[in-house]
Amino acid sequence: MRTILAAALTAATLAGVDACSASPVPATAPAGGGTSTLPSSPAPASSAAAAGFVTTAGRSFEVDGAPFRFVGANVYDAAASDRYSCRAGSRMSDEQLIATFRYLHDEAGATVVRFWAYQTYTQGATYWDGVDRVLAAARQTGLRVIPVLEDGPGNCTTTADPVAKDDYRGDTWFSQGYRVPYGNATLSYRDYVARVAAHYADDPVILGWMMMNEAETNERDAAGRSQLVDFAADVAGVIHAADPNHLVTLGTQSNGAPGASGPDFRAVYSLPSIDFAEVHDWASWGSDTAPMPGGSGGTPPSASSLACAVANAPIGCSFAAAETLDKPLVVGEAGMQGTTAAERDRRARLLRAKMDSAFDAGAAGYLIWSVTTGNTDGYDVLTTTNDPLIAQLHAVAEEIR
Repeated sequence: MRTILAAALTAATLAGVDACSASPVPATAPAGGGTSTLPSSPAPASSAAAAGFVTTAGRSFEVDGAPFRFVGANVYDAAASDRYSCRAGSRMSDEQLIATFRYLHDEAGATVVRFWAYQTYTQGATYWDGVDRVLAAARQTGLRVIPVLEDGPGNCTTTADPVAKDDYRGDTWFSQGYRVPYGNATLSYRDYVARVAAHYADDPVILGWMMMNEAETNERDAAGRSQLVDFAADVAGVIHAADPNHLVTLGTQSNGAPGASGPDFRAVYSLPSIDFAEVHDWASWGSDTAPMPGGSGGTPPSASSLACAVANAPIGCSFAAAETLDKPLVVGEAGMQGTTAAERDRRARLLRAKMDSAFDAGAAGYLIWSVTTGNTDGYDVLTTTNDPLIAQLHAVAEEIR
């Protein structure tokens, strides 16, 4: 996602929008001055979309004791508001957001949406309208959500330019930087997550908290472990203390990303305070279109194989590790280019094979990148193109329930 959103931010800047500031974006504001018409969150737990909190049972999610497997999508800028939007062309009015969520639920069989809830969107935990409207729209359309609390690649966050966290002061963000305000932030990341988690602790429409989008680092602690282990343990403790109701995960690509793949993936997600694991599966038109990267056909490699013992191990090794960790695994992003009709047809076929392989290998959820109404960068799934991937998602949704 690093390259894709960097291009999106460039486009936003060219359009006259500072994509990393809290400046208003009146060109895309909803009618009526941008004031949300959706009910604020949280809502009573008796809501049809959120009868109970999501829990885990081994490699599965459950809701009120019943298995909960899902497909869904990323709508990363869903919490955009008058005060902040990461990408002007992707910002939706309340009506567009509800229509998009309903389209995902009804046409794609989606039950989960993943979106950004960074400090930029909440003005440092002082402005909740953007996130509130996402939760309200999800509740109204029968979805649950996974809010992501910070960006590893540095997009849409509190720096003037996208600065990846693994470039921070010699790669020390995950040991030091998260404890102090970052860029123009008013709160440290550590303080921010505590406030967000406490604010929404009673809302079961949230599936769980994701600390980071694509956390990765070359830094290691005194014991030689990826610094992500200590970071995740600390932040998970902060979130669970503020919010005992929701699941918590770190958020990683695990496709060879430093500090989060192979043995490092296992070390992070074996933490008792981390409830489920995440991987991303991005593909160009090359060998990474395989149904299970690193595996044989659609089957993951052996967890004890040499391929899985190295720091740049492929995604298939994370599936193998999740089985031994006995925790749910979610494919949080899966994307390919789909600019032309032919590319969209091919994308639908290839991602269907990936979804089948992922669920056969025990995945608990699968989220495509990224559904929007327009201003595509070539990777988005547009609600206006009758994209064949939507029908494939619906077919998989029917099979896994």
